[in-house]
Amino acid sequence: MGREVLPPGRPTSAEDDLVADRFRLERSLGNGGMGEVFVATDTVLDRQVALKRLSPQLADDDAARARFLREARALARINSPNVVGVFDAGGDRDPYLVMELIGGTTLRNELRKDRRIEPERAARIAAGVAAGLAAAHAQGVVHRDVKPSNIFLTASGVPKVGDFGIARIERGDVTLTMTGQAFGSPAYIAPEQATGGTVDARADLYSLGCVLYEMLAGRRPFEGTDAMALTYQHVHTSPVRLDALDAQVSPQLASLVDALLQKDPADRPRSADDVRQVLESIPATAPTTAELADPEHTTVLPHRAASLKGRRRPPWWLFAAAAAVVILAALALANALGGGDAPARAGGSPSTHASSAPPSTAPPTSSVSTPPATPEEAGAALISLARSMEAAGAIDAPTADEIEHTVADVLGHGDGPVNGDKNGQGNGHGHGTDALNELKAHIAEKVDGGLISASDAAQLDAAIDALARTLPAGDGEGD
Repeated sequence: MGREVLPPGRPTSAEDDLVADRFRLERSLGNGGMGEVFVATDTVLDRQVALKRLSPQLADDDAARARFLREARALARINSPNVVGVFDAGGDRDPYLVMELIGGTTLRNELRKDRRIEPERAARIAAGVAAGLAAAHAQGVVHRDVKPSNIFLTASGVPKVGDFGIARIERGDVTLTMTGQAFGSPAYIAPEQATGGTVDARADLYSLGCVLYEMLAGRRPFEGTDAMALTYQHVHTSPVRLDALDAQVSPQLASLVDALLQKDPADRPRSADDVRQVLESIPATAPTTAELADPEHTTVLPHRAASLKGRRRPPWWLFAAAAAVVILAALALANALGGGDAPARAGGSPSTHASSAPPSTAPPTSSVSTPPATPEEAGAALISLARSMEAAGAIDAPTADEIEHTVADVLGHGDGPVNGDKNGQGNGHGHGTDALNELKAHIAEKVDGGLISASDAAQLDAAIDALARTLPAGDGEGD
């Protein structure tokens, strides 16, 4: 494919410098996979292209020729501005593939130059790659070797996925591997691919997570030169979360990368298009203290329906997109009520880890200048935060369900009134606080069991405390 620097390569001989009486070979860009790629001139349309030819040592291999042409047909079906385009193919005995020549650079070259890419641009590049992968997956093509050197950046910065040389075509009756290779690149390989398991489109999502991690962190999720050691880490080790490495990365973007890098394919996002939508919807950088204090950066969430049972859950990406607003609102509320630089726990001290300590029963002090949110608003923020964490794989569905049901009970939207009147209005503080105490205790147990990270638990605790502060004082501790 195209490269930023087109090396002089080896010269072509006079007898083979014209392919199909149309494409004049100019110079070689190098060998790889099944063939060699050349810069060529299309003499009919008078434009430069990239032309890939089957390696001479494979020219007499019927199976290799068939795989090569399958690659051409598969790629020709993919119509996306984020995939290197295929213009032509042919040659029964000497197969060739004519492709778009990218005149920009590769992501690998960008990372060599800058090492780290600022979050907004990294998210844009990853969104483009996800769009290209979604188009390939829609045609049943799994790339299986997504890495920076296979991501091309045009002169205008548009990312394009190229080099499907070890792609896998999924069809209803058969699965075809382009080159018969099982492995991609060790630094970006999905666990199931490394262990010879079933590989589908979610393997590409894992590799994309590795690429996005590298762009944001300035290093790969796992480092080393030994291929076996790298693949072992992909299978058995979890990388450090991005938000623990760099405060500039937003919690939502860090959670998405964490979800992409889950070992079990079932725990990753459902599709490349879901990933694209999230990347285009969430903030890439963490909000500053000034932004958190700015009322314009908080949004009141709509009132949730009183009946929560039997609902159809919206697509997970909607929760993740809403998290951009929800987390800012929850953090701003907790910051205003706690009077500190970080979300304060009910007792008034900053929270850096999960705890089963109960939320405070004290009302807001007179020093608080920003009016507290209503219980409905704080409850909606907590539920949305929980659902976005569930979508990102930070908490499991039962935990998210427990949070939602607890909020419903505390607000009087459950099966009966909670320490309020018989119509379920005006919940008393006592029973609501008890329910929230119990919820925090359950979250702490999951932290102890390794099911929820301490940082995620701290976010949930802050949102629970924010809800507790909005509850009315009530008439005591209940009946």
